[in-house]
Amino acid sequence: MPPQSLQSQKLPSKLAAMLSDPDLTSVITWMPHGRSWKILNRELFASFALPRYFGHSNHASFVRIVNAWGFRRISIGVDRDSYFHELFLRGKPNLHRRMKRLPSCHRKTPVDKDDKCPDFYELAKTSPLPEITWSTNASNQISSGFIGAGG
Repeated sequence: MPPQSLQSQKLPSKLAAMLSDPDLTSVITWMPHGRSWKILNRELFASFALPRYFGHSNHASFVRIVNAWGFRRISIGVDRDSYFHELFLRGKPNLHRRMKRLPSCHRKTPVDKDDKCPDFYELAKTSPLPEITWSTNASNQISSGFIGAGG
C-alpha cells in the first residue's frame, strides 16, 4: 500500500509510483523501451490501482488528468494505447519534476495516424533507459487476490 501522502502528490509522482509497484505489473506497465506506459487491465486498474493511488475508481477521470499533463496516446503500431511524454521516462524521476499541468487550451489529443511518433525501439538501441528493479520482499496482491478470482 502506498503512503497516504502519495494521494496528495501530483500525477507524475503517482504514476511513477504505480509503474514501480510490483503489485501492479499485470495491470499497468512500462513498454519495453521505457518511454511509454500502458494500462494492461482496465477493470483491475479502475477497481484496485486508481483507488489506491488516486482515491477514486473513475478511469475516464484518470485519462483526463493524464491528458491535462501533456501525455500523448499512441494510436497505431505495437505501442498502441500506450501514453508518452518527453519528460516521463523510466528511471529518470528528475525529469518528472519538470512536468507541468497544461492549461486547457494547450492539451493534446491522441497521436494522429499522420503524425510521426518517435520510434522508441530505435531510440532505445542508442539511448537505453534503466530497467526497473523490484523489491525482493514485495507481495503480489493482485495476482493472488484479484486476477485469480476474476480470470
